[in-house]
Amino acid sequence: MVHQERQRKVFYILFIIFTTVYIIILAFIKAIFKFIEMMATVLVKGLLGILGLFYNNSKGFRKGKESKQPIKPQSFFKLGHAILAPISAILGTNNS
Repeated sequence: MVHQERQRKVFYILFIIFTTVYIIILAFIKAIFKFIEMMATVLVKGLLGILGLFYNNSKGFRKGKESKQPIKPQSFFKLGHAILAPISAILGTNNS
């Protein structure tokens, strides 16, 4: 009889520990997925914002419709300028 009582108490304690650890693991996995979702949303919005620089949001033919017409990137979007400008600023040369 005493042995069964001890087994029952051990079972209850182990069950409570198992369920607590299980709930903590599930909460951690949920937090990870929320973080991944948040980072993906920020990344997509950032990419759409960057790509929006290359489109002209002028009004289209019909009233109220906007057309996304591609425009040529301006000269300051060139990669060479982005690399050479900080180097010339660091070296103190102005080759503009």
